[in-house]
Amino acid sequence: MTFDYGKYFGELRVLHDLMTTPDERRWRLSSPEHEPEPHAIVLYLGCNVLRTSHMVRTVTALFDRLGLDYVAVGGATYCCGIVHHRNGDTAAGEGMSHRTVELFKRYRPEEVVMWCPSCIHFYDDVLQQRLPFRVRHTTEFLVDQLPRLEFTRRVEARVALHRHAVGEARQREGAACRQLLAALPGVEYIDIEPTLDFGRSCGPTSHEQLGVEGWNALVRSELARAAAAGATTMATIYHGCQRMTCHFEDEQPLAIEHYLSVFARGLDIEFEDTYKKYRLWKDPERVLAEMTPCQRASGVDPARAREVVTRIFPA
Repeated sequence: MTFDYGKYFGELRVLHDLMTTPDERRWRLSSPEHEPEPHAIVLYLGCNVLRTSHMVRTVTALFDRLGLDYVAVGGATYCCGIVHHRNGDTAAGEGMSHRTVELFKRYRPEEVVMWCPSCIHFYDDVLQQRLPFRVRHTTEFLVDQLPRLEFTRRVEARVALHRHAVGEARQREGAACRQLLAALPGVEYIDIEPTLDFGRSCGPTSHEQLGVEGWNALVRSELARAAAAGATTMATIYHGCQRMTCHFEDEQPLAIEHYLSVFARGLDIEFEDTYKKYRLWKDPERVLAEMTPCQRASGVDPARAREVVTRIFPA
């Protein structure tokens, strides 16, 4: 069966539009002009993070706090091509990856800060592209910014980290994330060993390889290990990890939060994880009611909103 790319990317955009209003968005989903204003940094969000837009609001607020000269871009226009590659459309995937790099070049950046581990994997490991600018994951970039940050709030928590250790890049990113969390005043970092069966990152491939029950058992086991070690928070490293594990919070004596939400709290930057809230509500009618202002402001068709919400946030 042919993969329905329109449905896949369309759902990302609908969910994004149902969870943010236009005036809240400090990121770009459209192509740049042929000669846009240059920026020293391109913050490359990828596609799937649009499902959890509180993370995008958090990272852009943090970049604003740092006073960085940057532009944040993402969505289908800037797709790296890995979705097409995974579905056998390798030529299309490579073409998309090259086009996205060309879009980056228009901004004349010194560095591209990448958010998505799948994008990094596709460019580095699959395509083995040599890019004409420095490229780092957000965790590694932020570690270098630590001397410039002045924390304004203690974060009283014992934090374990759900991280991935398959591949050198994932190990580096995990080490950087641990460093960020450990730098927070009030945080006690609780070290737990990563589970190799989670692979490079949490995503649909994990479900396919392990099966739903196998996946659920793996998550519950890691959460139980963190709780037994004394953690009060499980910090997830990637957006897919947070999206796919957050609903287990109602089973465990742990808060499940994306690492950047925890980190930014120390700077009094906080945006509610509405994706997690809606998963835990298990009430699509309530979700739709709360989304109404965003739905209207973004011009999302009510029937389309209902279709997406009832599937992603079921009772």
